[in-house]
Amino acid sequence: MRVFCLAESPPSTDARYGNGSTMISCHLLQNLPEDVRIDLAYFDDRPVPVDPGLRERLHSVVRLPVRGRLPALLHQPFTRLPRATWQRQVSREVVRSLSAEADVTYLHGLHVFGQLDAVEGPVVAHAVDPWSAYWAERAAHRRGLARTYDLVQSRRAARLEDRLVDRASSVVVVNAGDARTWAERSGARVVAVPNGTASPGDDDGAAGPPATVAFVGSLDYPPNVEALDVLVHEVLPLVRREVPGVRLVVAGRRPTADVLSLAGAGVEVRGDVPDVVEVFRSAHVAVYPGRTGRGTKNTVAEALGAGRPVVASVESSRGHSPTPALLVRSTSAEVAEAVVALLTDPATRMAAAAALEGGAAPRRSWQSAAQEFDRLLRAAAIETASR
Repeated sequence: MRVFCLAESPPSTDARYGNGSTMISCHLLQNLPEDVRIDLAYFDDRPVPVDPGLRERLHSVVRLPVRGRLPALLHQPFTRLPRATWQRQVSREVVRSLSAEADVTYLHGLHVFGQLDAVEGPVVAHAVDPWSAYWAERAAHRRGLARTYDLVQSRRAARLEDRLVDRASSVVVVNAGDARTWAERSGARVVAVPNGTASPGDDDGAAGPPATVAFVGSLDYPPNVEALDVLVHEVLPLVRREVPGVRLVVAGRRPTADVLSLAGAGVEVRGDVPDVVEVFRSAHVAVYPGRTGRGTKNTVAEALGAGRPVVASVESSRGHSPTPALLVRSTSAEVAEAVVALLTDPATRMAAAAALEGGAAPRRSWQSAAQEFDRLLRAAAIETASR
């Protein structure tokens, strides 16, 4: 089977310039069966190449240009596309030619969905998350021009998503709840393919003193920036009333100025780190008190996989089931109370440890995720061929 993949960014697991979306496309493509011939075209929006391991797997690679940010912003009053989608409305003849030669086209990321009318043949579209819902959710927490901008982007994303369900054989997201909601709204075939997680290797035991909590994630991703603000200014002061010496370690790629400004007074911002597993294992508990964001947080699964309990808000725990090792709470006060219990209460700690040892955090492999994706690609190709 010949697959043409059009990705909105280079598939990469790079610690600095990659993100959750580039990681997903990289792992899925790299783990497709050997009899799948992959031709990749990606929009060159960041200074990082395709991962070397994936590059060896590909039949061909084409880098596509991206329009500049300033022209895209200035063009916003004259388009019905989200800004980053308009930046990728180029190279349409390349897309048409490569898709015409393939058995099926795999579109990865909202911002390539503007190319739908240039694609020939069957399509499987990986939205990852329903971005119209994300922008609407973010707008609810903003005011003024920022709120207006998010609402406009939400409406534009919704138009793309509506076009998508009419054209694609399958639409893929990472969260089962998102898949159900989108399918009920549109009547389309929306499938959840949860992400895989890397094996963390052997644990070297519990973290030592002082009491430490961790937050790991892309530190330029707005929901993570917002969650960190809640953690530092609302949750941490409540925890310190009961555990005065507690410290917070923050790690992740591309920390914004707002994130860097949080450093000090028991808060360490490490930014990019070679191995996030080591960050988790240096802590006693991971905390995610976010109020916005869609999809499923991989870092929740990674923390559990590293043998550390997690306290998360309802929003940050989407896609994960509560257990004694994953405590889900609604408010900042409840999050703080659960963190204190894990740091100070022996019974709570023992219950979390027993849940982790008993497999409270089963790790899903990327090979398994790629197998599901392979079935969707083959089904789309066969269905179109039979017609």
